[in-house]
Amino acid sequence: MPLRLKSLELHGYKTFAVRTNFEFSEGITAIVGPNGSGKSNIADALRWVLGEQTFSLLRAKKTEDMIFAGSEQRPRAGMASVGITFDNIDGWLPIDFSEVGLSRRAYRDGRNEYLLNNQHVRLKNINELLAQSGLSERTYTILGQGLVDASLALKADERRRLFEEAAGIGLYRTRREESLHRLEISQRNLDRVLDILAELEPRLKTLERQAARAQEFSQIQADLRVLLHEWYGFHWHRAQSALTEAIDLARTEEAKLNEARESYQSVRQEFSTFRDRLNGLRSRLNSWHRQSAQVHENRELVSRDLAMLEERQRSQLDNRQTVLSEQSRLSEEFKIAWERLSAAEIEIASLFVEYDEAQTQARTTQAAMNERQAEKSLLESDLGSAREKLDELLALRVGLLARRDEQATRSEIQKQKLEVATQAIALVESEAGRASQKFKAATAARQKAETALQKAEVEFQSAEKKLAGLENKVKQSQAERAAIQAEQGRLKAQLDVLEQAEQSLTGFADGAKLLLDAARQSKLEGTRGAFSAVLDVPTE
Repeated sequence: MPLRLKSLELHGYKTFAVRTNFEFSEGITAIVGPNGSGKSNIADALRWVLGEQTFSLLRAKKTEDMIFAGSEQRPRAGMASVGITFDNIDGWLPIDFSEVGLSRRAYRDGRNEYLLNNQHVRLKNINELLAQSGLSERTYTILGQGLVDASLALKADERRRLFEEAAGIGLYRTRREESLHRLEISQRNLDRVLDILAELEPRLKTLERQAARAQEFSQIQADLRVLLHEWYGFHWHRAQSALTEAIDLARTEEAKLNEARESYQSVRQEFSTFRDRLNGLRSRLNSWHRQSAQVHENRELVSRDLAMLEERQRSQLDNRQTVLSEQSRLSEEFKIAWERLSAAEIEIASLFVEYDEAQTQARTTQAAMNERQAEKSLLESDLGSAREKLDELLALRVGLLARRDEQATRSEIQKQKLEVATQAIALVESEAGRASQKFKAATAARQKAETALQKAEVEFQSAEKKLAGLENKVKQSQAERAAIQAEQGRLKAQLDVLEQAEQSLTGFADGAKLLLDAARQSKLEGTRGAFSAVLDVPTE
């Protein structure tokens, strides 16, 4: 008989780190070598590639022991692969190939792969294929060390199994055992089915009654479905009428809303006009404020001029001490000045009264009246200084009266100086008159500005009240519009649901749906749609 083993290829298996291929020619082939060269590993590789699962026969403990563990020159391998090739020209293997290659791969995670002519197969397929050709696991085709003695020491049953495997009937015995096992499982399933039938047989009458009830329930459900279709049709037509009324109401409300919008626009335009007018009044008020500030500045200039004149008057009074002869004339002039001063005080008092009245009227104003209060404080301070100067003048008058007798003898000497002082006093009086006229003009302008300010404030308050009323109307219109829009959205959603229900033929049976779809697509002639669509049911 020709040799059927053609080659053996090892890669990463135990000590074979690199790919090694053994070619077997005709005749007897022997592998010789020193101890430790890997002869036993070749025999283990033959046993392993043929499906051996017992690690003790392979001189190993786990799958990782089959993979090259590494050395000083080479790193360890991640996979062990062994491939064996058989010559199948005479068809001794039951497979339609002239050359059969078996391969087995092992990985470090314990996973194994089996290939038959480079096609992934299961270990069971490999075992069946080899069992049909006498290369099954227990045929002792490969005899390792000590297996001869072990085979001679087998028991009768084990020896019988050995002969059966050698005769090629082990495969059929395995199939027979599997068939018997399946028959046993089928018998157990049959017994279980019989037990279930025996348990269900007394309940047949109950099940028949339940089936009758189920049929009755189906019939009642179908009748109920028909009634529901009619009920839904009635409500649908009712909803259609309600929807029509709602659409009309929505259109009416929309017209009202448009009218409200137009009125709102007109009111808003009036408000803009009033706002422009108010801004103009405010600009005028600001200009009046600026004029008042200018008047205040002029008043300060006049006050400074008065201070200078008072200083000059004080110097003249010092000179007047030497004037005794003209004391009577000076007294008369002083009386005249005193009367003018009294008139000025009365005028200032009246001005203060008017200022107080203006201040009471200006308390309702905003930032502009604060400036008026500052002016008031300045006027009060000026009044205090004027009163102090008046007191000083009175004191001087008393001193002059006391020293009048002493200065009588020196009056002739001071006549010329008196004339100069008289001219200076006249000049001062003329300047004081002009200042008084300016002050009166400024007071009149201030009163006019305060009157215009009060009028503008009244107009502004009325405009604010009118604006608040308009804003309330706008808010009310917006709330009504929101309510109308919400109602319109709800009715639109309800309409969409009803249209979708009508479009999808909700509530109709499957057969009715098919007929209505065909009618819509013009596939049926003479159809007019659903009967409920042409019914007009009264509301009551």
